[in-house]
Amino acid sequence: MRHASALKQDLAALGAQTEVGFAADRAAAARIRALATELEAMNPTAEPARAASLLRGRWRLLYSNLELARRTTLARLSLGILPATPVEVVELYNEIDPATGLYDNVIHFLDSGGQPGVLVVAGSYAAEDDARLDIRTSEAVVTGAAAPVRLPADCARVDALITDITYLDDGFRLVRGPYGSLYVLERLDPAPMRWARDL
Repeated sequence: MRHASALKQDLAALGAQTEVGFAADRAAAARIRALATELEAMNPTAEPARAASLLRGRWRLLYSNLELARRTTLARLSLGILPATPVEVVELYNEIDPATGLYDNVIHFLDSGGQPGVLVVAGSYAAEDDARLDIRTSEAVVTGAAAPVRLPADCARVDALITDITYLDDGFRLVRGPYGSLYVLERLDPAPMRWARDL
């Protein structure tokens, strides 16, 4: 059996090769699924949804199979909260603070004029059990050339998202969501000075 560190390195390399999943073909997606399943069998954390010190921080998305599109709209990225303004995704992050229940998705993008912006899909979470999180979106915040813009989630029909943390250590996380979705993330900073929603 391969060591967990080797599996994580391979997953990170494939995430880069597929541009976070934007350019994943069937072979690459199948290989990532197989590696993730192998790594999940080595999960060192018995109760990942309750492991506050391991969850806290800023996480960079290495890969997702959720049919990501590099060129998309703020509406799609914000679960329908924002208007369908065209954007190009640059990088995607996740921020978690167990002390407050903060659970945000952060997307760095370029607008149609090439100007940078940041979208924060702000929310909160609660542990459903030892591995499962119940995530609820509260608002979408955009900073950039024509910003800030802040809209509450009640302007759109946004359902709660149930996800399972299937692997967690001090720098790497695998998450399984509904409809077979898989997310591979690495922790960049366990204690950010401030969260993206506060910029």
